[in-house]
Amino acid sequence: MVRMRLKYRKYSELRVYLVVSVLVAITLCIVQLANIFTPFDLLFFQMDSIGEYQPVSIGITAFIIFFHTLFPGIIILEEGNVKGIIYTVIAWFSYGVLIHAYSEAFQLFMPLSAPLVGSLITVIRALGWGSTVLETEKNDIRRTFGHFVEPSVASIAIENPDLLKEDGVRKNVTVMFADMRGFTKLCESIEPEVLITMLRECFGKLISIAKANGGTIDKLIGDSLMVVWGNPVPDDNHAERAVEAALEMQGMMRNLRRKWQNTLGINVDLGIGINTSEVVVGTIGSDEFCDYTVLGYGVNIAERIERGCPGGEICISKETEGLLSSHYQCEPMGRFDYKNVREKVDVYRVVQEPFLG
Repeated sequence: MVRMRLKYRKYSELRVYLVVSVLVAITLCIVQLANIFTPFDLLFFQMDSIGEYQPVSIGITAFIIFFHTLFPGIIILEEGNVKGIIYTVIAWFSYGVLIHAYSEAFQLFMPLSAPLVGSLITVIRALGWGSTVLETEKNDIRRTFGHFVEPSVASIAIENPDLLKEDGVRKNVTVMFADMRGFTKLCESIEPEVLITMLRECFGKLISIAKANGGTIDKLIGDSLMVVWGNPVPDDNHAERAVEAALEMQGMMRNLRRKWQNTLGINVDLGIGINTSEVVVGTIGSDEFCDYTVLGYGVNIAERIERGCPGGEICISKETEGLLSSHYQCEPMGRFDYKNVREKVDVYRVVQEPFLG
């Protein structure tokens, strides 16, 4: 949707740009027919007067001015600044040869100043317009992407678009699933307005914590949250940053649970599952709707670990535990069989600091 909106606005602005270019060309034609540019043309050709030279027809004059006023802008916007300027120079070189040949062979006087002014105006406008549109698109993407990652990560990804290339690539990342335990049952007993307010408050805090720790919000699934570390921007410390975020999330959730117990009389816990593995990263979908996400066996393991994690706990895989420093204390919970997982998974519980409430 964002891509379509940007394209629509770009083409709308392009239409305005072309309309202005046509108006510039018409103005130059009028000025040329009023012979205002003639003294400058004579100066260039080192002539005192047109004399025996025959001016080309009005139609050819208009065509020359329109071509040199529209062509540079279109080619710059279509092919880029460098190619556009090169093609414009080639076009002017060819026109210069044409002027020389026709003036010598057929005694024709062809306009020079008007199309030259048109080209200069168009080149300046095209370079400025392209730069403005590019910056506007970057700002729009930065604002949109900023809903998913912290602003610094969004800026890096925008300046390095290859990080978001559509072809699938394999990356080693850390994936987190966080689910609000007991929230589904609340849908049947709590007013919708209260339910949505609770979700917004909880997810707002969870997302802020994830982004503050360098995580990318992959998606919201009902009352669950999926976060990825190590993509799109590589992070050698993605496992520890994910666990650090999980600890902050559980600390926040304890405070939020106590608040809800006092005000609403309900008890909701948060279960968090984390796994570090190689996954496939890429954009899936179509032009109408697409999703930049991670896929693969490692994502499934993270989800299964979260489903088996008790409320209020942080459960991680052996792969994640092996990347943590001694600062984090982990206790083995055992080896578990999960649905659609080929082999047993070693799961660890991250020891949290005692909550003093």
